[in-house]
Amino acid sequence: MVELWYPQRKLGGAFSVDECARRLMHYRYAEVEMMRALLQWIATQPQVHHKVEFGPIAYQDAQHADMLGKRLPELRMTEGAEGPYPLMTSPKMDPPNEEFRAFMEEIQDQDDSVLRVMGIFGVLKPHLATHYLYHMRATDQVVDSPTVRILKFILIDEEEHIQWGRAQIEELADTPKKRRRANEWRMHLEEMLTEAGGVIGIRGSDDDE
Repeated sequence: MVELWYPQRKLGGAFSVDECARRLMHYRYAEVEMMRALLQWIATQPQVHHKVEFGPIAYQDAQHADMLGKRLPELRMTEGAEGPYPLMTSPKMDPPNEEFRAFMEEIQDQDDSVLRVMGIFGVLKPHLATHYLYHMRATDQVVDSPTVRILKFILIDEEEHIQWGRAQIEELADTPKKRRRANEWRMHLEEMLTEAGGVIGIRGSDDDE
């Protein structure tokens, strides 16, 4: 018999169950903190169209956190989990380290519109999207297929958020001075993110150069 389907999903991946759960716990922390930042900015953001968009984006980030939380008990992360299986949800959402927590606080504590938008949409969401895509490709495509599916749906939203944010940065940073300030802020946050080892908390070494 001629085979007409070649399997793309193969057993084996880069992560153990514990490592996958650890990463998802950190992703969840980032999604929840983004949601909190956007919601707290709604009242003080001067641009009305930003107020209108921040709410739905925060809601989608909350949905991402919920999906990740429901996956954690399936990966044996059951501490604090509530509800009958398979509706059990874990509340775990720790940052990878204190440096990443400080990075999130730096983003949240801004009053300037362009710095707020740059922090979430110009730095953090692109960083998360890169890690989500890598996780999807590197994890076990058979055993961890629920995680792959969750991240696939999250990425759809994140890519839309990133594109919206880029347009807002172009709109807000409409003078050389504003653009320079926005880019300096981006570089500052990226340095903090690198020091933290990103959302997964794995730092590089100068010996790698």
